[in-house]
Amino acid sequence: MMTYLVIGLCIILLIVVIYISAKPISMGIEARRNINHSSNKEEEHSQDLNDYDQYNKEASSISNEILKLNDLKQKGLLTQEEYEKAKEKLLS
Repeated sequence: MMTYLVIGLCIILLIVVIYISAKPISMGIEARRNINHSSNKEEEHSQDLNDYDQYNKEASSISNEILKLNDLKQKGLLTQEEYEKAKEKLLS
């Protein structure tokens, strides 16, 4: 009879321990998900910034090339037709 009482008490204690530890475990899992989610957002934001920087570099290089073409046209090394074709090629 005493063994049944001890086994019952152990089972009750096990259930209490599981109940008490379930909340911190679930909070830890949720925190891990939030960390992963926030790191994914940071990666996306970083990628957006890299894309923006790349776009700015391309835009500035295109404008620099057009300025160089304009200088060549003004110096008389390019005709208006050649200038227009080269500019169109850069912009497309």
